[in-house]
Amino acid sequence: MNKKNHLMKNKHVLAVLIIACICLIAATASSFVPVAPVRSVFQTIVSPLQNGISKAGSFLAGQHSARKSTEELTQENEQLQSRITQLEEQNTLLTEDTQELEKLQALYKLDKSYADYDKVAAQVIASESGSWFSSFTINRGSSDGIETGMNVLADGGLVGIVTETGGHWATVRSIIDDSNNVSATILSTQDNCIVSGSLDLIRQNKMELSELVTDNDVVAGSKVVTSYISDKYLPGILIGYVDSIEEDANHLQKTGTVIPAVDFQHITDVLVIQTTKRTADVESTDGQAAAGNAAESVSSTSGAAADSQVSSQSGTEGTP
Repeated sequence: MNKKNHLMKNKHVLAVLIIACICLIAATASSFVPVAPVRSVFQTIVSPLQNGISKAGSFLAGQHSARKSTEELTQENEQLQSRITQLEEQNTLLTEDTQELEKLQALYKLDKSYADYDKVAAQVIASESGSWFSSFTINRGSSDGIETGMNVLADGGLVGIVTETGGHWATVRSIIDDSNNVSATILSTQDNCIVSGSLDLIRQNKMELSELVTDNDVVAGSKVVTSYISDKYLPGILIGYVDSIEEDANHLQKTGTVIPAVDFQHITDVLVIQTTKRTADVESTDGQAAAGNAAESVSSTSGAAADSQVSSQSGTEGTP
C-alpha cells in the first residue's frame, strides 16, 4: 500500500514538472508574456547546472592534460637518461684514449732521451703483492729479443733490470728492491756513489745514497745518474735527484737520500733497452781496438804511440 502511494506521488511530481515546462515554453513563445522575467527564472535554475558541468569539464580536461604531460616528461626523461649514458660512455673512451696518448707521448719522449739504444716497449701484466713495484712481470720476453741483464726505463728514469725471461714474458727487479745497489754518479760534480733500494725508505718516496767521498758541494736537487763503472747498468740513465746530504761521524764519507725519477707506485708501461752493459762494454772495447789498428796503419812511426794510447783508454772505460 505504501509502495503504491509512493508511485502515485512520483507520478504527480512528474506531471507537475511537465506542466511547468509546457507553461514556460508557451510563455516564452507568447508575445504577450514578458520574456525577460521568464529568462531570468530559467537562468537562475539552469546556471548552477551549467557552472557545475563547466567545472567538471575543466577538471577532466586538466586531468587529461596532466596525465599527458606526465607521460611526455617520463618519455623525455628516459631519452635524456639514455643520452647521458651514451655521453658517459663516450667520455670514458675519450679519457682512456687521452691517457693512452699521454703514455705513448711519455714513452716517445723517453725513447728520444736515450736515442743511442734500441728499445722495445712493454706493458706491466703482474706485480708482487703490495703497492710498490719492487718486482713485476712484463708482456715481452725472449721471442721479442729480451734478455736477462737488460735495463728497464719508465717515467724518464731507471726502473730496474731484467732478471728472468720466458717466451712472451720477463721479470723485472726494480732498483727500490732491498737487494739492489746501483753504482751512480752525481751529475753536477761527477762524484761516484751508491744508490740502494729500501722498501722502508721508498714509503717516503726516497732511496738511500752512500759511499760518497767528495769535498764538492752536493746540493739538493742535483741529478743522480748511473755510473760508467757499473757492471749492470748502462751509463748516464737518470736515477733521481738528491734529497739530502750529510757527513758521517768519521768525516770520511757522505750519505743521504735520493728521490727517484720513477713513480714506483704507478708503473704501467716501460721501455726495455735491448743492450746489456756487458754487451756495450764489449762493443766499446772492439771499437777502440779497431781505432787503434786504423791509427797504426796510417803511420808506422806513430803506430806504437797510438796503440799505447788506445790500450790505456780501453782499460779505463772497460773496467766493470
